[in-house]
Amino acid sequence: MKKGLFFLSSVIAAVFLFIAASQIISASAATKTVSIGDRLSMEQSKYTGKWKSNDLTVEYSYSKDQGQVELSGTVTFAMYLVMGYGHLDNFRLGVIFLDENGRVLQETGLATNRDTLDPMPFKRKVNLPPNAVSMAFTYQGKATSSGGNGAGPISFNFSPIR
Repeated sequence: MKKGLFFLSSVIAAVFLFIAASQIISASAATKTVSIGDRLSMEQSKYTGKWKSNDLTVEYSYSKDQGQVELSGTVTFAMYLVMGYGHLDNFRLGVIFLDENGRVLQETGLATNRDTLDPMPFKRKVNLPPNAVSMAFTYQGKATSSGGNGAGPISFNFSPIR
């Protein structure tokens, strides 16, 4: 009798572990999306626009041709960063390509690490995912003071992926 109870308990425990593992796997495999408010349409073959966040402004242009897109523009940092900090560490600006439902298809870096908070130009030609109809910007960085003004380092970032 004890062997049967032990076996039954083991089977029940294994079933619970399987269910828990399945939920973890399906949650991690869930499709990542970007909300409508953060999407920038790519319907036109050429476009020039401006995207603004609390930390920076991206003035950008894109041109699509034969499965590729050329993105260029300038990153201008917000006045609170320019006036309060003198050095930029580990900055990365990226673009996320999205399908018609806002699902993430691909993320690509556009600009990286720069010493100053001066406007930062970028230009990159990348393969456009076949179902891409919009894009979104993402960034991360850290600013530090270059003088003795006492301001500590500040990290700033934005990711529209949910």
